[in-house]
Amino acid sequence: MEKRYFVLKKGYLNIDEDFFYFSDHGNWETCKILEETEVPRLTFFHVSNHVIRVTYSILATIFGVSFLTGKFNLSYSILLLGIVFHIINLRYKIKYFKIPLHKIEKVVLHHQKFTIQFINSKDKSIEHVVKLDDKTETKDLQSYLHQYFSQKLNIA
Repeated sequence: MEKRYFVLKKGYLNIDEDFFYFSDHGNWETCKILEETEVPRLTFFHVSNHVIRVTYSILATIFGVSFLTGKFNLSYSILLLGIVFHIINLRYKIKYFKIPLHKIEKVVLHHQKFTIQFINSKDKSIEHVVKLDDKTETKDLQSYLHQYFSQKLNIA
């Protein structure tokens, strides 16, 4: 089986004979060190981003109160710049993890949305949805899945 990577709307999907890797790069060496996750929403990076978002929300509230009370100065403008930078940066963050093939229940590729459903260790079904970049990439992924995984996976 040939190893392939596919361009997603945000990031890459690398596939080999053992795993599906969701990452922000197409590099195979760094994909191998990705952690397997049972729930993509509960990765370390998701939790750290949530903490940063809450911190920026608190700082934005302080900024707003100081602006309304007239105690606005240069340090608050630097704080505002940091908040704006973080909000813009959030648009490009993706979840990265790997899923073993034997845990995958179902793969659906429909209208440039790739949905993968897998079972976690508590026998709970988890669904992860990503958007593909263009129609050509969608057709390539669909033909690749049918060619190599039609016997192993439930491809819809």
